[in-house]
Amino acid sequence: MASTPVVNSVAAGAVFGAALTAAGVYSPSVIIGQMRLSDFHMLKAFLAASASSALAIILAQRLNLTSCKPRTPNTLNLFSPYDGNILGGSLLGIGMALSGACPGTLLPQIATGVPSGPYVLLGGILGGIFFSGFGKKWIGKVEDKDALSKPTVYQKLGGDRGNAMAVYEVICLGGIGAARNLYPEKVGVLLPAAIGGLWIGFSQFSSLYLTGATLGVSTAYEQLGDMYWWLEARILEGKKRPMPSIRGTAFAVGTMLGALALSVAMDIPSPNESIEISATRAVIGGILLVLGARIAGGCTSGHGISGMSQLSNSSIITSMAMFAGGIGFSALLRAL
Repeated sequence: MASTPVVNSVAAGAVFGAALTAAGVYSPSVIIGQMRLSDFHMLKAFLAASASSALAIILAQRLNLTSCKPRTPNTLNLFSPYDGNILGGSLLGIGMALSGACPGTLLPQIATGVPSGPYVLLGGILGGIFFSGFGKKWIGKVEDKDALSKPTVYQKLGGDRGNAMAVYEVICLGGIGAARNLYPEKVGVLLPAAIGGLWIGFSQFSSLYLTGATLGVSTAYEQLGDMYWWLEARILEGKKRPMPSIRGTAFAVGTMLGALALSVAMDIPSPNESIEISATRAVIGGILLVLGARIAGGCTSGHGISGMSQLSNSSIITSMAMFAGGIGFSALLRAL
């Protein structure tokens, strides 16, 4: 596996991209509808993906494919060891409410021709360039040793991982069941939300098997920013530095290719897009969602699926901040 890391990253991304497309969670109306609390397709898929991802990570660890350590806090050293997760997650949620995308679902939007996709991508690239050049210095060193040595909920509470995971699976299944009873399945998607979420969970195992890393996309935008500054230094200043890593970018390219391949191979229903997103709104949203994701140290897939499935404190805090920011900002937009 180590001999072809870029190829493996592309392959892992392709499985993930196909899963996002089949589940229909790439649709701007699904994401914005979730933030408006009018459409719970995203939440159902999210819970199914996180629950199945937890099992995928446990299986990968049992097979010695990866150690897959839980995510630790991201801090700005302003008011809490988790302030980067709180502020970054909030910005990510606001960006999602504006753009109808997240760093991962944006890629199937590009592949399937969603009109706002290219503008959100432009904003995401600009956000990655800004964070790479100026934002990295904002991220501080976590001084709270307890937050680093006990990065999960069950470690904080002194509990057992197996019992905690069993409780988490029950919570996810209960949430899916409640959402299905209260809100009917969305029309215009290939798979029901829960089944699509299981496919996303399978893509977690594929990523662990092929790359040894959990799902996560926002790193790709930072790497594009790294590449921009590397080229600028090389071309304009003549500085010779090692080329930045592109493994995250390769995963993102694979995500787009997987979405494209599925949309070509199968008759993917067109989501009922009743929401128009202006170019300005899309670009601003793209900037905010990438900046927020990198400040928080992960995005909807990195924290929401991979991190929460390990019961990471920082991922739970980031996900809560993301939904709070997105739902709160959506309410503000409707009130104006």
